[in-house]
Amino acid sequence: MAKKTTQTRNSNREGSIFKRANGDWCAKIQYGVKPNGKPYIKTFTSSDHSTKGRAVVSKKLDDFKALIRANPEIVAKAEYNKKQITVQEYILKWLATVKINDLKPTSYDRLESTVNNHIVSNIGHLNLLEVTPEQIQELVINKMQNGKNPSSRSSIKKAYDAINACYKYALASRMIEYNPVTAVVLPAIHKFEKKEIRAFTNDEKERFKKACTYTYNNGVLKYKLGYGMIFIMNTGIRAGEAIALKWSDVNWSKKELDISKNVVETKHRNGKNKGKKLVVIQDFVKSQAGHRTVPLNKTAIECLKKIKEDRYYGEDSFILSNQYGKMNTLSNTRRMFNEIAEFAEIKNCGMHTLRHTFASTMFENNVDVKTVSEILGHSTTGITYDTYIHIIKEQKAKVMETLDEI
Repeated sequence: MAKKTTQTRNSNREGSIFKRANGDWCAKIQYGVKPNGKPYIKTFTSSDHSTKGRAVVSKKLDDFKALIRANPEIVAKAEYNKKQITVQEYILKWLATVKINDLKPTSYDRLESTVNNHIVSNIGHLNLLEVTPEQIQELVINKMQNGKNPSSRSSIKKAYDAINACYKYALASRMIEYNPVTAVVLPAIHKFEKKEIRAFTNDEKERFKKACTYTYNNGVLKYKLGYGMIFIMNTGIRAGEAIALKWSDVNWSKKELDISKNVVETKHRNGKNKGKKLVVIQDFVKSQAGHRTVPLNKTAIECLKKIKEDRYYGEDSFILSNQYGKMNTLSNTRRMFNEIAEFAEIKNCGMHTLRHTFASTMFENNVDVKTVSEILGHSTTGITYDTYIHIIKEQKAKVMETLDEI
């Protein structure tokens, strides 16, 4: 027969300590009166079923009683207000006051989008202190996985990480006694189909280059950024990195390109333009690999020479400038790419296809993963391997075919 647990119960202002049916230790105290006439109740718990668990809740109870004795009205009001706050109120405040200091502007924009689209929209109305692991699992995680428009696992993990970080902060701030996200389970990776990267086929590469260099009868290029697109395809740089490039970043003698800046589009956070698009040149690139040099092949150099003939406004000017010699925009550059791809009758592609095409071509020419990773500016070779795994496997298969002929 199980031993009966002894409970210690005192008056409302002293509190009580007892064990719940599941073995958790619990301390509870009543204090003050709410505006509706009901008493305030504060509860502390510990999942340690030994006497150490009892000591933990006893210490928390004693500390809280000391707070009450020092200033009972302020404590009562604070506890009442805590119990009224919703997930939406708390997580948006956490974003605006905590995470905004920790992230790059574009990273903050993405986090804000995740919070609004998947957390606030689904559990934002719930009380912060009363949200259960089951609600987060069903209304956020499972809904993202199995809803009408299923999300990728990376998107689901971003939502999980966001709400988990928020609740960890609430726990550290003593807003809550327990983080419900710790009991939430992410779906396994094998439940998702890995999306293969899109690179141009050899035929598409030729059609794309032909479209980029298309001229009217008077010899004028149809697409002013045409040679710029071929240049990107032959260097593998990101669109933002390409736009940020200046002529001074080209080392003609070494046939190298210096990558140290990146153009990003974020939002104005204050002032009359709040919410509108803001273009920023970052003195660091997207990946942790940071500053890097990219070798220039013959085609890339020829493209630079062609661009220089038409748009050169000095060494400090932008290589892919607009017609006025000013820095171009991501939206304008992407629009130009889409127009060229349509003219070349190439479907289901975006500007990142140029980068993937460059990487794929390197693998096809037996360049090792480490070198490819360094040129692309990935923070680890693992990222490169995971991104181009199917291409790497294809190349290994071709190598084995040659070994069969030995």
